[in-house]
Amino acid sequence: MSDYRTEEEQGEALKKWWRENGISIVAGVVIGITAIFGWRGYNENLARQAEAASTLYEQMLIASRANDSENVNVYAKRILEDYESSSYAIFATLMLAKLSAEAGELDQAETHLRWVLKNTSQEEFKHIARLRLARILISADKIDIASETLNISNTGDFSPRYEELRGDIFVKQDKTEEARQAYQKALANSAATEGDQSVLQMKLDDLGRI
Repeated sequence: MSDYRTEEEQGEALKKWWRENGISIVAGVVIGITAIFGWRGYNENLARQAEAASTLYEQMLIASRANDSENVNVYAKRILEDYESSSYAIFATLMLAKLSAEAGELDQAETHLRWVLKNTSQEEFKHIARLRLARILISADKIDIASETLNISNTGDFSPRYEELRGDIFVKQDKTEEARQAYQKALANSAATEGDQSVLQMKLDDLGRI
């Protein structure tokens, strides 16, 4: 503004500048305010959804402890219908798989676990679902499919669990030496509880009787 000699010239320049730039400035401010409140509203909506899904999952747990399978399925259905993209949908489906396996409904348990594998991007959940699926497949005598399910390169902290299940598969295939090596590897790399290590040792001891 110092380039202008009079206040009148400065005023005319300001009016001209506003005519040329005012609309874009107002638009930018409006967009910025809308984005701020939109983002805040989005986060608040996510928080409300997470709270609602959490409440349903807690009710599902209570129903499970009471052996109320009807309400377990009701709450699980609501979670999957309304909050399918949330972690609670994964938790609910893993529980459904567990209950199906305990009821001897192995095909249904397999379906639930494959859904988890397909719908989660979190590696920990993938490992949990894959390991449980392999156990289901072994129980159903689908040995080749179980072996294929465990055939991944990056097992991370779950490596002892994978080795234990590979050992179980080798036992089913009457491959005693391969089973022994798998159990020994699982035991050597295991940071499991004393009870889990005892199970591994028992499996190793049983091989000596074969």
